[in-house]
Amino acid sequence: MPKIFNIIWIFLLPAFFAGCKDIYLPEIPSTTTNFLVVEGVLNAGNEPTAIRITRTYDINGNIGDLQGEPNAIVTVEGNDNSSRALTMTSIGTYQSNNLALSANNEYRLRIKTRDGKEYLSNYIKVKATPEIDSISYKLQDGNMQLYVNTHDPANNTRYYKWSYEETWEINSAFYSMIIYDKNAPPKFIRDRKPEEEVYRCWKYNKSSTILFGSSAKLTNDIIFEQPLNIIRNGDERLSVRYSILLKQYAMDKDAYEFFSLMKKNTESLGSIFDAQPSEIRGNIKCVTDPDEIVIGYISASTVTQKRLFISRPAGWSFRQLCETKIVTPDSIDYFIANGAYIPIQEEIRMGTPIVDYQSSTPACVDCRERGGNLQQPAYW
Repeated sequence: MPKIFNIIWIFLLPAFFAGCKDIYLPEIPSTTTNFLVVEGVLNAGNEPTAIRITRTYDINGNIGDLQGEPNAIVTVEGNDNSSRALTMTSIGTYQSNNLALSANNEYRLRIKTRDGKEYLSNYIKVKATPEIDSISYKLQDGNMQLYVNTHDPANNTRYYKWSYEETWEINSAFYSMIIYDKNAPPKFIRDRKPEEEVYRCWKYNKSSTILFGSSAKLTNDIIFEQPLNIIRNGDERLSVRYSILLKQYAMDKDAYEFFSLMKKNTESLGSIFDAQPSEIRGNIKCVTDPDEIVIGYISASTVTQKRLFISRPAGWSFRQLCETKIVTPDSIDYFIANGAYIPIQEEIRMGTPIVDYQSSTPACVDCRERGGNLQQPAYW
């Protein structure tokens, strides 16, 4: 009897303690302090330079609360007394098409905000970035993992940072050969012109995580299979064809340590075993108020880039859950005219001259309904 009693308790105890768990929501005091956040790299090549200036927002807020800093005066100053102005292209984004920086000089960023405060970065040297050797990929457990490979024969770089832009083609589940046209009586259904096709679209995305690597602990300055991004099995990005444009930047040790801390604070929190958040200070200071916290690190380097195309791998599980519906001529107004369905092709009703219309929902026929753009990119 005691043995049976002990066995019962073995099964009941986990359930008892599981039932005692409560969600803990700590009371975190909100703050009205909006610290300046500065992001960007001074491009020493012929590519545009874009500096993004925003403000921090309350921890209880959401990404929609992120506000760009408008109407600031942003300049790049050289230790040769040169000055280059950046223009605001959108709220919080300041750009120059070509800074024409010299590798022989040092540069700093100066920001004057509309509230009269002035911010200044340290002088920084221009780093030369080696070429990207390759972008490789492997299928692992059905997922696609992408990597970058690079090296510096002179062993001068050691610290690297990457960003990327993604493009992928999507196709609709059904190819529509006909279109509803209220100006084409009496049937109001006509053949679809080539310029009216909605089967093939392209979508775009940019990297949103901090990507960096170092070869400082190696004898040779080589980065081999540094992970970039992973595409989960079934993702639409590999449903037809995918492309990634990878950009590579060289940076110094201080920048590497800054981004390492930034990554720990923003991407490695959530359990008791993760590193605790630390105060992040970069190489930018407030001149008018030295005690004010400023977040950001400005580097200067040339930029190298490489593009890779990947076609849909065999066995990729992406599919759309789409069905067709036969719409009769007398129900066109009810199903098609109001946009609920899009006609795909004509079907002659068996044994009669009557033409019905095979149709489906917009998301299954018109790729724009899935966020696509019909304009094919020039590099496709």
